[in-house]
Order: sequence, then structure tokens, then C-alpha cells
Amino acid sequence: MTEAYQKDEKQGRRRFLKYAGAAIVAVAAAVVGYYAYTQYGPKRTEGMPKREYIISLVNEAANLIEEKGEEFFPELRQKGSKWSHGEYYVFVWRIDGIRVVYPPDPSGEGEDMNDLKDPDGKPIGRLIIDIAKSEKGEGWIDYRWPKPGETEPSKKYTFIKRAKSSYQTYLVGSGYYE
Repeated sequence: MTEAYQKDEKQGRRRFLKYAGAAIVAVAAAVVGYYAYTQYGPKRTEGMPKREYIISLVNEAANLIEEKGEEFFPELRQKGSKWSHGEYYVFVWRIDGIRVVYPPDPSGEGEDMNDLKDPDGKPIGRLIIDIAKSEKGEGWIDYRWPKPGETEPSKKYTFIKRAKSSYQTYLVGSGYYE
């Protein structure tokens, strides 16, 4: 080998190691950032609009249901968690309308929600299911509903998203009160 060839070969290896090292550092930073966000992210970021917060919460829960299936449900039920705190909670129904996760009142799990109506008679059960079954598979609904621990209904906005696990189709939702 010539001296010039050996020099080019060394420079090529250095260049490769430099770019490979930079790529490894970038991937590691992304992984650490994602892990920190999912594990320690805010329950609700101060200043984050409620609408954006609810969409991100439901999207994340739907993704985890698609990944883990029913194994994820106990985590959704934990009071004081990212998924259930204050007036915020994530609920899950099967696409046929059977409620499978309802943190404010777990005794209501297993109930058929097809005929659920708000105090004004709005058929919110059917409308929620229709949103999940729609081509888009997600959307908003507004209605009146009592806040957890209250009896007087308030205006509520709920985001619904369809999620498919290995053998079941669910609808995942969460909302906020006006």
C-alpha cells in the first residue's frame, strides 16, 4: 500500500467514526427525551390549551392500548396518575358500546352505553360510538355532564379516538369542562 492510500484510509475511518458517533448520540438523546416525556411528562402543562392537552392525552392512551391491549387498563384507572387526576380522566369503551374503563366510577364498567343521554336528552352514547366508527375514527362531541363529585351538569367537550388492539376495537376518550 502506498502512503497516500493509507492516509486516505485513516481519514475515511475517522470520518465514519465521527458521523457514526454523532448519529448514535442523536438517537440516544431522542430515546432519553421520549422516555422522560412519557414517564415524567406533565399531567397538564401549565398554559397548554385544554383542547390540545386532551388530544395529546387521548392519542397517547390509544397508542398504548394498541400496543399493550387490556394490560394497559389498570394504569388508566390509577387515581392521581397522568390518566386520571382532578377533573381529567381517560375512559375506554368497546366499539359496541360496553364501557370497560371508567375511573370516576369503576362500578359502572361493563355497562352498555349505547343509550346514554345527557340531561337534555342528547344521545351521547350513540354519537360517541358513531365518531369512533367514522372513516376518520376520531372527533369531538359536546354535551352537558356533571363534573366528578358534583350533581349539577356543566358543559363538557370530549375527544374520541378509535384504537384497535390485537382482537378488539375500542374507543378512547377524555374531555374537559367549560
